[in-house]
Amino acid sequence: METTEQEHEQEQGARPDAAVAKGLDPLLHPTREALLARGARRAPRWKRLLQPGAAGSPAWIRSEADAQAERLGRRTPGTEHVLLALLAVREVALQEPELAPEGVGGELLDGLALGYARVFAALEAATVTLPADPRSVEAYLTAAAADGGTEPLLRALLGEETRARRLVEALSR
Repeated sequence: METTEQEHEQEQGARPDAAVAKGLDPLLHPTREALLARGARRAPRWKRLLQPGAAGSPAWIRSEADAQAERLGRRTPGTEHVLLALLAVREVALQEPELAPEGVGGELLDGLALGYARVFAALEAATVTLPADPRSVEAYLTAAAADGGTEPLLRALLGEETRARRLVEALSR
């Protein structure tokens, strides 16, 4: 029996690019690639849990927020980029659950009824006036690490007068 090249790649654990094109917004391809790279060098879950501060560590959030800010031409991320990072990872995780980091804040993000593409387009077009954030992104991420992950982070971003909250409010009208 002859196997196709795609079947061979799947047997070897590779992810064919054809799977990416099917249903995943092209804007999310860099996020997917970052998650694939993260997974390739990621320690097993049991080892990560033994590391101090590992549970709920938001390091991947900071990395993805930086990437989102860079895609939009900003040097430093604001809370709007953290929100965009969470949305991006959530949408990739819906397509490929095995790539999702623990605790992506799924229920809260689903409750916003906002998609990555819509939020990205609003930020790119600068259609929403955004105030200064009351705290730095680092302060939110540090608090999220102490509180256990993305759910508390998302609640903090939307509970204070942040750029992320203003963006959600403007796009929810």
